[in-house]
Amino acid sequence: MRLRSALVVVGGVIGGLALYNRRLESGGGDPANRLGGEARYYRWKGGDLAYAVAGEGEPVLLVHGIYAGASSFEFRKNFEELSQSFRVYALDLLGCGMSGRPRRRYGPESVTSQVEDFAREEIGGQAHLVASSLSAALVVPAAVRSPRLFKKLVLICPTGYGTLDRPSGRLGDAVYGLFLSPVIGETLYHAIVSRPGIRYYLKNVAYHDDGLVTQELVEAYYRAGHGPGARYLPAAFVSGKLNLGIADRWPRVPHRTLICWGQEAETPPASEARRFVGRNPRAEQRIFKDAALLPHDERAEAFNAEVKGFLLKKPGGRG
Repeated sequence: MRLRSALVVVGGVIGGLALYNRRLESGGGDPANRLGGEARYYRWKGGDLAYAVAGEGEPVLLVHGIYAGASSFEFRKNFEELSQSFRVYALDLLGCGMSGRPRRRYGPESVTSQVEDFAREEIGGQAHLVASSLSAALVVPAAVRSPRLFKKLVLICPTGYGTLDRPSGRLGDAVYGLFLSPVIGETLYHAIVSRPGIRYYLKNVAYHDDGLVTQELVEAYYRAGHGPGARYLPAAFVSGKLNLGIADRWPRVPHRTLICWGQEAETPPASEARRFVGRNPRAEQRIFKDAALLPHDERAEAFNAEVKGFLLKKPGGRG
């Protein structure tokens, strides 16, 4: 009798969690283009990729970082300003923003090939590439194997130089399996992308000035982090399935590259910029004061000016 009662209680808890997860999943996925420009879709082999495009001139491709709630919304303070001098494309990676969110396994090549194929098939010419955090590391293989697709690179707080060399291993497999389990995994993910969880990440990791973390900002990330299929890419990230060491590839990148870092960033710290510059003579660094992992947001005016000057400057001449 006691066992039956316990099973009834457990079944009720699981059923309640499942219903709770369904409600949260259906409450996200803001479909609006919040950057401006023209909203378009690129029919990629792995799913539909959404992007916004505006401006005239040399093409510039913006690729946001990878985390819960990630999307091209990250470049909301850069898109319009850069489009005054360039033809700017702001891409939502698969599993993020307005792009498709298939229930699939993601790996480093998933991101690398998206950027490579988009530049080749949708832009159709040499593009400057601006990428953030983990995505900034995952585009390095594309720059090495398809150098003619890109002109100059701007990498913002890139990870992976000697820190993501190891495969995820058994622990990563266990974490990945836990995140993808039907009820427990969904509950765990929704706890991480809850409004308090997002606010904590933005205030303590992404931003130096926590005054910029408004309720509207939290809500924007919250909505982007929910919806059917939203947990599959973050699950791969958290479990280490996107790990890619680039120490052997980075010195072979042939493009002039601007390494941008927020001085207050901690994971990874701004001191990492020196490692990138020291191992590739075509790289130079810009450190932005009073900023952490998102200097293009916290110091948008300075960042936009630096990037425009770097991209417009001709070899041996002035911009």
